[in-house]
Amino acid sequence: MDDAEKKENLQDILSTIVEHISAIYVVDRNSETYEEYKADYVFKSILPPTGMARDLYNILFMKRKEDSSSVNEKYMAFADNNMFMKDNYQGKIEMKVDEEFRHWDFRIIKMTEHKYIIIFIENHEAYNSLKTEQIKMDTIQENYLFSMFIDLKNDTCQNSITTEVGVDNQNYMDLKYSQWRYIISNMFLPDDKPVFFAITEPDYIISRLEKEKMFRYEIKMQNMQGEFIWVRLTFNRVKGFSRETPVFVYTVQDIDEDMNRLLQQENIITAVEEKNRELDNINKAKTVFISNMSHEIRTPINAVLGMDEMIIREAQDPVILDYAYNIRSAGKMLLSIINDILDFSKIESGKMDIIPADYSLATMINDINNMISIKAKEKDISFRMRVEPTLPSVLYGDEVRLKQIIINILSNAVKYTEKGGVIMLMDAVSRSDEYIEIKVTVKDSGIGMRQEEMSKLFTAFERLDEGRNRHVEGTGLGMSIVVRLLELMGSKLEVESEYGKGSTFSFIIRQKIINNEAIGEIGKVVRDIQHREENVAAIYKPEAKVLAVDDNNINLKVIKGLLKRTGVQVDLATGGQECLDMLVKKKYDIIFLDHLMPGMDGIETLNHIRGMGEQYKNIPVIALTANAMSDARERYLNSGFDDYLEKPINSDKLEKTLIKYLNNI
Repeated sequence: MDDAEKKENLQDILSTIVEHISAIYVVDRNSETYEEYKADYVFKSILPPTGMARDLYNILFMKRKEDSSSVNEKYMAFADNNMFMKDNYQGKIEMKVDEEFRHWDFRIIKMTEHKYIIIFIENHEAYNSLKTEQIKMDTIQENYLFSMFIDLKNDTCQNSITTEVGVDNQNYMDLKYSQWRYIISNMFLPDDKPVFFAITEPDYIISRLEKEKMFRYEIKMQNMQGEFIWVRLTFNRVKGFSRETPVFVYTVQDIDEDMNRLLQQENIITAVEEKNRELDNINKAKTVFISNMSHEIRTPINAVLGMDEMIIREAQDPVILDYAYNIRSAGKMLLSIINDILDFSKIESGKMDIIPADYSLATMINDINNMISIKAKEKDISFRMRVEPTLPSVLYGDEVRLKQIIINILSNAVKYTEKGGVIMLMDAVSRSDEYIEIKVTVKDSGIGMRQEEMSKLFTAFERLDEGRNRHVEGTGLGMSIVVRLLELMGSKLEVESEYGKGSTFSFIIRQKIINNEAIGEIGKVVRDIQHREENVAAIYKPEAKVLAVDDNNINLKVIKGLLKRTGVQVDLATGGQECLDMLVKKKYDIIFLDHLMPGMDGIETLNHIRGMGEQYKNIPVIALTANAMSDARERYLNSGFDDYLEKPINSDKLEKTLIKYLNNI
């Protein structure tokens, strides 16, 4: 069979296998020639019918002309070394024909040791469906500066490619891997060379790739332009990898842009973290300062209000009593300002916590009534309460903060009401066996607000209608604190107001039900509580022995004076050691113990008391301190105290505490 017959026979065979063959070439690598067995008009227009094999590579894969290009161009540089190493090789090309890009798959099939068939099959539609993914892959591939196959057993580099601009492809097939390591090491900074040698050491690579399919390392490397850039060295094991056949793929990827962006982000994050630490330290210092200032201010206020209370109890002269009442009013206003500043600071620094506990709804309402009715009476306006009688008697929530919210709203209403009055309503809006949602509403007939002034109401240190209300006392923090506390409790303050006619404030609070027994008619409940409080002295026992411990003599005089009408026996100690000495000599029924004292503080003293023997473990010890931070109560209870009272001393709370702990004497 002559060559023409062979050619026709081969063409017939191939045509039966693939219908859409565009071109078929047979390449003889020994003579560097090719022969055309089939070619459509596209291939005929760019290739002569026969020629050198190198012409075929250059025209199809390497050259860029107006009418041809190749998506594989930069990878085909290694075609001569790689494409003919396999029995069957597949690839893709793209060429511009009549202003439109067309796409072909090609296959290289090995016939003999030096003869190969190259087949081109047009595949335009299939290519388009994969174009997006191929573009992505090309983008990824562009970042690879270098790759090669390495055989550690034979100490060889099988082949390699590079995609660096202006750099000729390097062939390391005749170079040992051990030599290559030393050549490449010159591309690293001196401090990084030991690292490169460590991660490219054969035993290390084998041990890593035995455990994982690939591993990588980020390091700085010099590119062909002499610039040191961040690269990622990646070691991927090939199929069949083992200690006996340790063949892997080594790649160098340019990650300089990403790494610099990451390092910049890390620097920003570090700077932000440092700034946060700085702010945190400032906040801690501010909290400590405010706590200390609160303690220092509360101590003299305790003396002022305590002594004033004794004057009110014992003085007969109306003029003196008037002076005393004025002192009490001013002292309470000063205390209110201090409390507002302290609470606002705690909220701003994130130190305010909601601490739920069981509480009596009637008792809370009575406390609110006692405080607000006095304020309303002083302004000669009315104050009324309307509470749904079926509300549960005992709830679970933060009574202290809930009471503070309601008192702040009511105080604000009284403050801005000159005639008429204020009413508080409390109703259930939803209820289950376990939880209740209570709506609290406060209505006043005060000055009201213009619409544009509403936002000022919740802004710290702001006042409404400053010219009209310049006589109104306070910090301007009260309603801002209300809003923040409600947020912490999962609620929101609603406001309706009409300038010159009054305002309505409301919120809904969800509380857990502890005792479902109805609270009853609130007026009767309040009267019963007040009657019990008025007759509190009648249940005290004169044989009860009380020990008060404080390093401030005026504070000791205050507590002794406030306990005078109860009839109990009161002894005083000026420090922790004196307290311990007195306990040895005499049995006490209750101890009021200050915290911050020189030498032995209150917590240390308490620990000594509990360690003195079994008989001292059950003596009620009450923390009596000017520390009024939000978590103070919990801290003292966790330290072993039985209860907590803050300074300035509230005489009603002091007497209730005595009732609670002396009831079993």
